[in-house]
Amino acid sequence: HWDFESIRTVDPWGTEVGRRFRGGLRRWNMTVQWWLAAYVHRRGPRRYPVLRNAWTMLASAYWHGLHGGQYLSFLTVPLWLAAEAAAEAALGEYFGIPLERLGGWKGSLLRGGQWFLKMRAFEYLSMGFVLRGAAATLSFWASVHFCLHFVPL
Repeated sequence: HWDFESIRTVDPWGTEVGRRFRGGLRRWNMTVQWWLAAYVHRRGPRRYPVLRNAWTMLASAYWHGLHGGQYLSFLTVPLWLAAEAAAEAALGEYFGIPLERLGGWKGSLLRGGQWFLKMRAFEYLSMGFVLRGAAATLSFWASVHFCLHFVPL
């Protein structure tokens, strides 16, 4: 039995409003995400999540075509995923509870900051899709001093 959920490819609300980088990725092009998770990600090295994510993003880049800018953008995704996981773990350890359960103005400010960074990262990485070429993408990123490569580092 087929229904709307079988063919729905984007969850705009989850992509735009969700605070996590990983969640935004999962809600964009969901049918391809499912295929990548089922056939690529699960076959990657479990002990090395950055390498596993890079392997998956490389397959996703190939899926999208042979455009250097897209490869650059996709291969930056594992850096953001690792940074997000490390930041959430560090904040959880510092406050003694996960970020989603941290109350008050501190929790709101940190979650809002995470959403803000996620949106800026999506905008920054989208340039590989807009410009398509590696040289043009690198030229744009250089014009903003590779700022959203340094932030996750």
